[in-house]
Amino acid sequence: MTVRTKFIAVIVLVNLAIVVAGMLILPSLGSDRSVEPELRGRANRIAMTVVMDNALVEVHAQAERARRLAIEGGDPSATLLRLEQELDGVRGQLRFFTDADGEAIANLRRDLDDAALNVRALLLQGPLTPESAEQLVGLTFALQYRASRTLAALVDENNNGALAAALDGFARLRGQIGIALASVGGALLLTLGLSVWAYRRLIRPLGAVTGSLNAVLTGHQPSRMLQETGDEFGDIVRAIHKLQAQAEHIRRIAYEDPGTGIANRNSLDAELREVRRLRPIDGTHGLILIGIETYDTLRSGFGFRIAEAVMRAAAQRLYALDPMPVSVFRIEPQVLGVLVDRGIAEAVTRADLKRITAEAFSRLGTPLEVEGQRFILSLAAGAAIYPDDARDAEEYVNVSLEAMRHAQTQEPGSLHFGERGHTHRLRKHLALAEQIRLGLREGQFVPFFQPVIDAARGKVVGAEMLVRWRQPDGRVVLPGEFMLIAESSEVIREMTRNVLVQACRAVRGWSERGFNLTVSFNLSAKLLSPHILHICREALTEAGLDPSHLIAEITETALIGNLDQCAEILDALRDSGVRLCLDDFGTGYSSLSHLYRFRIDRIKIDPIVVRAAAQNTRAAEIIRSMSELAARLGISLVVEGVETEEDARRLRDLGCSVQQGFLYTRAIPEDQFVEWARTFEARAAAA
Repeated sequence: MTVRTKFIAVIVLVNLAIVVAGMLILPSLGSDRSVEPELRGRANRIAMTVVMDNALVEVHAQAERARRLAIEGGDPSATLLRLEQELDGVRGQLRFFTDADGEAIANLRRDLDDAALNVRALLLQGPLTPESAEQLVGLTFALQYRASRTLAALVDENNNGALAAALDGFARLRGQIGIALASVGGALLLTLGLSVWAYRRLIRPLGAVTGSLNAVLTGHQPSRMLQETGDEFGDIVRAIHKLQAQAEHIRRIAYEDPGTGIANRNSLDAELREVRRLRPIDGTHGLILIGIETYDTLRSGFGFRIAEAVMRAAAQRLYALDPMPVSVFRIEPQVLGVLVDRGIAEAVTRADLKRITAEAFSRLGTPLEVEGQRFILSLAAGAAIYPDDARDAEEYVNVSLEAMRHAQTQEPGSLHFGERGHTHRLRKHLALAEQIRLGLREGQFVPFFQPVIDAARGKVVGAEMLVRWRQPDGRVVLPGEFMLIAESSEVIREMTRNVLVQACRAVRGWSERGFNLTVSFNLSAKLLSPHILHICREALTEAGLDPSHLIAEITETALIGNLDQCAEILDALRDSGVRLCLDDFGTGYSSLSHLYRFRIDRIKIDPIVVRAAAQNTRAAEIIRSMSELAARLGISLVVEGVETEEDARRLRDLGCSVQQGFLYTRAIPEDQFVEWARTFEARAAAA
């Protein structure tokens, strides 16, 4: 039977019970109304007998009053008239009685008629004398006596009849009420039975299904197993079982590592939230993250299946590390985590974590055997304590991961403890990166220019473009505060393009004002990619500047790595007309090789060499040799870091007349550059 059929059956049966009960109760609502007119008639007759009895008493009283008047010589005519009226009233009352009321009423009616005739005959004899008055009194007394007895008997008869009729009516009513009560009780019992049946077959299964469904949806196990039936509830139960199986599968995917079957990062986060919920104040716990550095090698050399089997075997060795409770998790493919928790009894200390880590290294240091092969693992670990080193679960794991990565830079088997400041620095880093993106959108990054001077001629021959971050409050931020963050993301490309476009426009504007200069920009390792070709072309095209006015300065550290790829990119730049400058010359490991490997147009001597030349004659001779070498190779030479007049003179004597440094000026904004250049050249000419 389906649930719909069950509901219909319940509704039909309840309605049927109500109809049957109503049919049985309805007759009692009109319970033998024939008793009412009978009782009303008997009550009326009793009332009339009382009235007649009172009237007969009054008739006799009037006769007595007439006798007194006759004896005293008074006029009894008014009293006699009143007597006749009362007697006629009694006779009138008798008209409401019928012969069906019995022989007593018929006899009383005859007695009244006779009495009326006798009274009238007595009155017709003449004035009332004492003797006739005495007869009248005797006549009315006899009438009252006989009538009172008759009326009393009639009252008793009507009282008894009314009582009998009432008792009979009540008996019939009691029977009908009994039938009605039985009908109502039967209907109630039927409704109660149907309610119990509906509860057992409909409501209770519905509640059980709802509870099980809520448990499955919230990730919990249902409190009891539901039985599958043949109705719609059975369909729902089967669907819940399928949903439960799918939820369990999803839970395993979400909280278990698929390769090893051990708990994963999500499971660790949930465990940490639960520990923090149960013990928000008391107790500490520690987290150890063990990096297995040989995992990538195992995966590349032996395949994914063997690498996962090794990780699974390593995790098994960590389950019983210490008498205190530990839980094992796989945080990343090559990282296993150990959560150490003593509850609220005692705090976990760094000494505990050191001891447990040493035991873990000892267990994992023994070669692992998987499918007949033995593997030795290279290990490093990072650890942290909550809440000493972290404020929440995410920071807890991140601090431990950073500590583990730091340990991996040291010798194998190292342990490093994390610090809360790491996460603070990371968040500050991310916040600054977002501010950089906002600054780019609002055009806050602008070029500043440090002039390049031909000291021999007293002329400005070029400028080096340096990025500055002009804040909305007017403060200018130097690259040291934001460049590393910019270079760690793709934002460095957008920043370079925006600022380079502004610089190229500035150079073209200077040429229109009589200063035909070149502008150089720093090409870092992050920018040394094919994207720099598009950046330079777009900047030159938008500014309408000839490529020969643009110089890309490449640091020697940027050339470390894939030299063939670097050469390809630099050759493409050089072919586009952009000139190349080798920056920080004299401080690298292979500067001379770069001079013939790449088509360099300019070299720039590092300030370190310049400062060394002031105190060391060998350094001075090296600078002289560099100047002569550059001249022979047809390469221009610029020296940086010129800060004093003595530096400028010494470098001119060594053959380095093209100079740059604080002696002349720091980097200045575009709108001040031309004015500064004119002032400088005017002073040089005057000197």
